[in-house]
Amino acid sequence: MNHIILVVHDDPAALARIGARLERGGHDVRRARSAAEARRVALEEEPGVIVTPVHLSDLPAERPAEHFRSIQKDIGIILLAQGVEIDEASSMLDRSADDFILCPMEEPRLVSAVDHVLERQELQERVEQLQSGAPQQNAITSFTAPGEIRTFAQYEREILVHALFTTGWNVKETATRLKIGRATLYRKIDRYDLRSYRHRQAG
Repeated sequence: MNHIILVVHDDPAALARIGARLERGGHDVRRARSAAEARRVALEEEPGVIVTPVHLSDLPAERPAEHFRSIQKDIGIILLAQGVEIDEASSMLDRSADDFILCPMEEPRLVSAVDHVLERQELQERVEQLQSGAPQQNAITSFTAPGEIRTFAQYEREILVHALFTTGWNVKETATRLKIGRATLYRKIDRYDLRSYRHRQAG
């Protein structure tokens, strides 16, 4: 999975501010000032996530989210919405966008939103590997790449996703096989937003 983040904005000040915020959060960022420039970068570097306004001036007849998804269907999309665009941005969730940020007041949560989208993409890739029966190099590589150490929460969420898929999302059986209480499992499902994840997989 590509961890490059592409930020698109036709306002140079907003582009600089948002790109800098993501870089401070540890991300490898590319910038584009238009949909045309973003398309070129996306085709060349295949970023994992694109951060874009709900509308771009050089794409008047098409929503940027749908435009970029047509280039790379599995790319993560986070929308930058103004107050009047909240309803429109909300209507695009799960269809052509993964999340939206209300600018500028919600920009502090942008890094965590990007991290969340990348984590979901990684989990989806691993679940698809498990479902396809793809051979693993060893027991460790089902959870990590060589030399990789991730947070405990990331391991826990992956274990939960695997267990739930294995039991066909039977919470009682999953809790029994993991040797945890059902109430605890429900709390973890809510903590990791696994209900939405299951819905996206079913769609």
